[in-house]
This record gives sequence, C-alpha cells and structure tokens, in this order.
Amino acid sequence: MSNCRNLANRLVISLAVVILTSLFITPAIAITQDLQLTSATGYRIETTFSYDDAITEIVQEQGTGTTNVLNSLTVSFYDPSGEMIASYDNIVDGVATGNYFEFNFDPATQQLIGKIDLGGESAGEMYLKGETDQDLSLIQVAESGEEKVIDRVN
Repeated sequence: MSNCRNLANRLVISLAVVILTSLFITPAIAITQDLQLTSATGYRIETTFSYDDAITEIVQEQGTGTTNVLNSLTVSFYDPSGEMIASYDNIVDGVATGNYFEFNFDPATQQLIGKIDLGGESAGEMYLKGETDQDLSLIQVAESGEEKVIDRVN
C-alpha cells in the first residue's frame, strides 16, 4: 500500500512540476520589421520581413532553401511617382526562393548591413544588390538577360 502511495505522490509532484514549468515558458513572438530605402532619383524600395523576437545576433541569409532565422521577406519597388513597379516574396514560410538572394540585418541597430541581393532575378524583373556601407544598385533585368543599373541607393 505504501508503494502505491509513494508512486501516486511522485506522479502528482512530477505533474505539478511540469505544469508549473510550462507556465513560465513563453512562446516566441515573431517581430515584423519594415525598412524603406530611397534612391537619389526617387525610386523607393520597401522591405518587410519577420523573425523570432529572441534573435539578438546578426541575421544572415543567403541562397535558396530553408532559412536560418527569417520566416518571411517581401520586397517592393516603387517608381519616383509612387507607383509600385514590382514586388517579390523572397521568403515564404521560412523558405527562400531566389538563387542569388542575400540578406544581412543587425537587430540591435535595426539596420541592413553587408551584402544585399533582394527582389527578382529573371528577365523583366528588378532587384536591389550591393554593399550597404558603399552603395546599393537598383537593377532591371532586360528580356535579353542583360542587367541595367537604374539608380543607386547610398
């Protein structure tokens, strides 16, 4: 009888510990970040991305496939009159779709850093590429596949 009582006590204590522990574990919350860049002639690039709020280290993503940190990333391009000319979902549900995709972000400063390659990559599409500490180029890919720099973002 005492063995059954000891076993029941252990089960109750174990269950209580599990319940109390789970009350103090908070689920991760996704942060959605919006960044906007404007070129010298008025082109605007808007980027919206989300990541886990527990992330404090520099976010580095590159290439196609499952991402390390980002859950989503959309980049939209607007001409100087404010009309949207292109929009791309570079990351959907934690999967990057572009072969040339590259993204670096510092959550502490809330700034893009290092190499960036966002947007499309096929004929007729546009993208933003370069080094954030130098300058970024807004590039249009012609139907022939030739790349043309439309403007620069400093």
